[in-house]
Order: sequence, then C-alpha cells, then structure tokens
Amino acid sequence: MAIKTRDGSVKGTLHLYRRVPKRYASVEPRKFVWISLHTDSPSVAKTKEAATWEQMVAAWEAACR
Repeated sequence: MAIKTRDGSVKGTLHLYRRVPKRYASVEPRKFVWISLHTDSPSVAKTKEAATWEQMVAAWEAACR
C-alpha cells in the first residue's frame, strides 16, 4: 500500500493508492485505485489506511456475489 498526494488534490489531501487484486477484475475495471483518506496528516492517514482498504475489499466481495 502507498499513501500519496494525488496531483491536483485539494490542500494536500492524502490518498491510498493500490493495485486492484486480480480476483476482482470482473467487478472493478481499474487496475489501480485512488481512495481519499480525507486528511492531510500522514499519521492520521496511516491509521485510516487498513480500515479503508478493508472496506474497499468488502465492497468488491459483495459485488462478486
């Protein structure tokens, strides 16, 4: 996982940037996703990182059913 500032983001908002697992290719056409962490603080972003990714995977799992 990587926490990055996306080009053109407002006020340095940090994002989670990660490759989409191949098993979700049928429900997610993108190869990589940018997910806003709604903060400009690296320490807050780090605490939100795992939960945010788990929510994304849960959404893909639900879509696969």
